Amino acid sequence: MYYQTERSDIFLSNNEFILLNPNELHRQISVDNHKFVIELDPTFLNQLTADISCIKDNISFALTVQKHPLVQKWVHFINDYVQIEEGNESHSVELFLDHSFTQLALMICKVMVGTHSSDINIQPFKEIHPALYKTMNVIKEDFQHAWSLDEMAGILNISKFQFAHLFKEYIGISPFSWLQLYRIIRSQDMLIHTKKSIVDISYSCGFSSISVYNQLFKRLYGITPSFFRRKYAK
Repeated sequence: MYYQTERSDIFLSNNEFILLNPNELHRQISVDNHKFVIELDPTFLNQLTADISCIKDNISFALTVQKHPLVQKWVHFINDYVQIEEGNESHSVELFLDHSFTQLALMICKVMVGTHSSDINIQPFKEIHPALYKTMNVIKEDFQHAWSLDEMAGILNISKFQFAHLFKEYIGISPFSWLQLYRIIRSQDMLIHTKKSIVDISYSCGFSSISVYNQLFKRLYGITPSFFRRKYAK
């Protein structure tokens, strides 16, 4: 599946998804087989986020391909139930979906990457793929390090090509893209809770330059780190 937005082109494979914020201009270029689209009330999402994070203003989700086992399970569960109820004219499906969308909204706020995030939740991978979970933990613990693909693959004692394929299969993006995404999240916490300069924050989080940091931040959220700080810092 191929989408175009003002900031980037998005290619989605099986079980991958994106979260499009309100007023996010986008265009679907192509789709294979079928797609699963859900529209959630942004006001409800903001209320949920205010209860579980320090962000009390309108949140934005990162414009990036995401893949998460909890979301995959939820989608399969919904599809299976809807097929069971096919042809049923009662209100049971509507009632079921209303409750299910509330569950999805809470799940999204908890595990999806956005301006409210302070971490990437990797706990579900502990059972799904323990070796990959171990690798992500090691990378998170030393996220400022200038990791090479060889070093990441070395944690599992496999080739960098095997590792890159494995990571993309389970996470939806490349290892380096995931690392950069995690660095952005760590920087968000510093932007909100410290007085450090944006230059210092970018280097503290492992970015090679302030320009790389600014460009990635704006591509993900459509705003600069300085604007983010003005909007969300206490």
